[in-house]
Amino acid sequence: MIEQHTLNTLEYPKVKAMIAGKTLTPFGREEVAAWEPTTDLRSIVQRQTEIAQMKDIVLFGLPFPLARLEDCRDLLDKAQIPGIFLDAKEIFNVLELLEVSISLHQYDKDGRAKFPSLVEYLEGIRSFPEVIRDIKKAIDEKGDIKDDASSKLRQIRYDLIDNKRRIIRSLDSILSAQQKKPGWQDDVVTQRNGRFVIPVPADGFRHDLGILHDRSQSGATFYIEPKETVELNNRLNMLFQEERVEMDRILRALTVSIAERVDALKKNIAMIAKLDSFYAAAGLAAKLKAVQPKMVEQARLTLIEARHPLLLAQIGSIEQVVPMTLGLDNNRQAVVVTGPNTGGKTVVLKTIGLLQLMAQTGLLIPAGERSEVGLFEKIFADIGDEQSIELSLSTFSSHISNIIHAVKNCDDRTLVLFDEIGAGTDPKEGSALAESIILNIVERGARLVATTHYSQLKSLPLQHPAIENASLEFDRETLAPTYRLRLGIPGSSYAVEIAGRLGMPAAITEHASTLLGTGERTLADLIASMEAELIKVKEDRASLTERLERAKELEQSYKERTEQFDKEMQQEREKALAETETLLTNARKETERLVAEIRATQASKESVKQMHKTLKGSSAELEGLRSRASETKQKSIEAIRFMKGDTVRIASLNKEGVIEDLVAGDRARVRIGNVRTIVEVRGLRRVDQPTREFEYKPVSGLHPDEQISPEIHLRGMTGEEAQEALDRYLDRAVVAGLGQIYVVHGKGTGALRRTLTEYLKKHRDVDSIRLGDWNEGGAGVTIVKLKQ
Repeated sequence: MIEQHTLNTLEYPKVKAMIAGKTLTPFGREEVAAWEPTTDLRSIVQRQTEIAQMKDIVLFGLPFPLARLEDCRDLLDKAQIPGIFLDAKEIFNVLELLEVSISLHQYDKDGRAKFPSLVEYLEGIRSFPEVIRDIKKAIDEKGDIKDDASSKLRQIRYDLIDNKRRIIRSLDSILSAQQKKPGWQDDVVTQRNGRFVIPVPADGFRHDLGILHDRSQSGATFYIEPKETVELNNRLNMLFQEERVEMDRILRALTVSIAERVDALKKNIAMIAKLDSFYAAAGLAAKLKAVQPKMVEQARLTLIEARHPLLLAQIGSIEQVVPMTLGLDNNRQAVVVTGPNTGGKTVVLKTIGLLQLMAQTGLLIPAGERSEVGLFEKIFADIGDEQSIELSLSTFSSHISNIIHAVKNCDDRTLVLFDEIGAGTDPKEGSALAESIILNIVERGARLVATTHYSQLKSLPLQHPAIENASLEFDRETLAPTYRLRLGIPGSSYAVEIAGRLGMPAAITEHASTLLGTGERTLADLIASMEAELIKVKEDRASLTERLERAKELEQSYKERTEQFDKEMQQEREKALAETETLLTNARKETERLVAEIRATQASKESVKQMHKTLKGSSAELEGLRSRASETKQKSIEAIRFMKGDTVRIASLNKEGVIEDLVAGDRARVRIGNVRTIVEVRGLRRVDQPTREFEYKPVSGLHPDEQISPEIHLRGMTGEEAQEALDRYLDRAVVAGLGQIYVVHGKGTGALRRTLTEYLKKHRDVDSIRLGDWNEGGAGVTIVKLKQ
């Protein structure tokens, strides 16, 4: 899908190599090598989710039981060949696979709800404890067969040791009985041709001494097997053969056991390959602080706080790499980036292209969590100097060849990245050609980011709304680039200033400024003025955005409250109607009964009195019903009129307080003294004259504007600061009667989480703690249950 030239230009193979270097198995390395960018949204999101959950395991979970493995697939195939069996070291290699398999199969069964996307792989791995037991019983860690592999082998090896001892004892006795010549020192039992022998001087050899097996290089010593030990040596050889036969029998049995499970073991290898590749990618993502972006079908992208992954890996500190934010969509099809040399323009192009490739491969990217990445079917990149002597291509020719290829093949699902477009030739002709290329690509619907030094291209956005300027910031006071990308503002090359900073004589730079002309100097000053104005506009926009969001929240809150009250009033009316119908039915039945009774008793005085009494009771009940309905209606009306700052009484607590805010339409946040709580509006009563007891007196250590919420955010604090803030919050939470709170500390390196966990375990008011599930914030949130 993506041409190899583009992959190499954007250094995509280097990212894959970094991941492959972190794998622990040859299976994982092969899996990573097979990864390529794709446009299958489902598979992309699935792999990103799997790697993101593995990243949580790497940072916060139990140690993942992967280990380095040799490639044993050929051994599994060999085990299936009839008549062939594996040797001890080969079986030991298979044992390593079996041990990793059972460890993964049993991994964190109680906590698997936190990584649901990986459960399929863990459960897909079969364990074979019986095979592991048999192999460990037979083979030691060095790959040798143990004496206890079978009772027969144990007996054979015992007999071997005993027979050797008898042979050596007999030979030592013969040696000691020999007459020694002066200077003779070669008096040691040794082996020749697998049989124990003794040395004899050549001039003392006689044929009746025994069997001659060898002689020394000098010829001065013969090695003789005395006839007294011939039978013992024969017996020893027989025992060695029996040992070999028994060892072969054991190895054959183990090979058969492995062969019966080859298909399952190959499936295990496939699962391990997936998990190993995820583990390696997650390790790199953790190092780069990479996140899972939102993936969309459309050919667009929005990178927020993005950083180049190779630059991050090289420098090793996220704080030292300046992030960039940039987006491409239907409203902004092309971005023309200008700025000084060494200012970071090429890094911007490579960051955009490489993160796009990584995202479409299913990898996490070093960018903000709100970043969105779409799907591009084609990506073209012309970056750097690709002149070729062999192909007779100059710098300009090589650039134009790449550009022609991109222009001919681009469409509305293409991303194009051009570095120094139109450079390498006459500036006037080059800028004209560059402008025409940009407009043609935009007309085709492709997305384009191009860097340039041509001033003519900076005016393109004025005539074409789909094109936008961007620049790399330059500090004119220090004459050094800041590497910050700014959208909407063209940049200057600052060639004269940079030359002066690098040591160019002042006379030359001053003359160059004169030659530059008033127009160019005015443009540079205008850009500097725009930069200052942009800072102020950004501040104002942030303030207005915050106010607009607050207004929207209030509008939604009032809408929800009105709908809730309408619903409650309707429910009360229906309830009152039902009670009325029930009352009328009962009254009718009672009247009929009384009439029947009057007729039966011929209207005696007692029956008449009883009838009047019953009717009065029914009237009183009806009047009570009306009164309750009226009271309910009045309460509902009062509830609607509650406003922020009203003094109210909480009926359930019989306490007075002040409404600080209205929440979700049917609830209010009420401050009672220095404690805040959230209650239903219908449980409030307006208080026109507060009692003298109701006076707000702040308690030491609690700020009057603090709010009781079930969440506390501690991200960015040191361990000591977070512990102090959490201690104050717990006191208020207990007073407010909260049963459960959410401590948001973020994931990061896990140091803050561990500090807070140790503190919470010892706190007197904490009943239990746990990490959040995947849908509760995962390892970035600790859920605390308070004692009641």
